[in-house]
Amino acid sequence: MEFHLVVNEILADPAQDSNGDGEFNDREDEFVEIVNPPGGSTVDLSGWSLSDVVEIRHIFPAGTLLLPGCGIVVFGGGTPVGEFGHCLVQTASTGMLALFDGGDIVYVKDINSVVVASLAFVQSQDLDQSLTRFPDITGPEPLIKHSDAPGSGGALFSPGTLVDGTIFSGCVE
Repeated sequence: MEFHLVVNEILADPAQDSNGDGEFNDREDEFVEIVNPPGGSTVDLSGWSLSDVVEIRHIFPAGTLLLPGCGIVVFGGGTPVGEFGHCLVQTASTGMLALFDGGDIVYVKDINSVVVASLAFVQSQDLDQSLTRFPDITGPEPLIKHSDAPGSGGALFSPGTLVDGTIFSGCVE
């Protein structure tokens, strides 16, 4: 089966409550947003992993199906509250993402540990916002500061939505 996943947005250095649980926590409010671009097939992420250069940070549970044109947001922890653009939302199965603020490499690996998507990022310390592709899904690397992305309105992050806050085309209510 042909598929292509994209690491679309990453927040390694949060300064606000990005998961909407009412509490700011610099570990729990980290997130990685992964998108299955439109036009492809549904991807079964069951048993797949999200890792960085240090270790596996999350194992996707059974039944995690990512529709084409939709995304999944993995937060470091907490109890995410909100619609997040109708994307799938999970918290790190290890209890934290522990992304390095100065830069890291994030990997999505299938059940056989084959890298399906990856993203290397470098940022200055105390960025206090996410890095995102622009345009969403197809934008090149390196990612840009979220508040600099056209249409962001200066927002510092947009977990589960496009930079401008609208939903991904394949996400259903």
